[in-house]
Amino acid sequence: MKNNALYQKTGESSTSLTILEVRWRLFSHILRQAINTPPNVAMTKYFQTEGSKQRGRPKTSTVTTLRRDLKSHNNNHWPTRLHSIKDLDHLRDIAQNRSDWKHMTTAIYRSAQAETSVDVAADEH
Repeated sequence: MKNNALYQKTGESSTSLTILEVRWRLFSHILRQAINTPPNVAMTKYFQTEGSKQRGRPKTSTVTTLRRDLKSHNNNHWPTRLHSIKDLDHLRDIAQNRSDWKHMTTAIYRSAQAETSVDVAADEH
């Protein structure tokens, strides 16, 4: 039995979609915290570091994963990038308004859900 058939039969969403939803919920909590908390300090340092690149495949970081999520949805109303402190501050502003944050994360979730259903449809043919 294929995963998609199982998800439809049980009425559940895929694990990757659940993880995506939880990841963005956690990220909103971090963004609403004070700037001097360890997670926010680490995010700020991530964008401030400059220097030589390491050799080999880049490590997968939280920021890289969030970038991928943002890039996957094409919506002019919400940000589609996370490359600088300015982008991070823009997301912090959105996170302060829980209604706006919910709309943005719903758009990201639906884009990922649509991609998943397209991938599954291609596999079935």
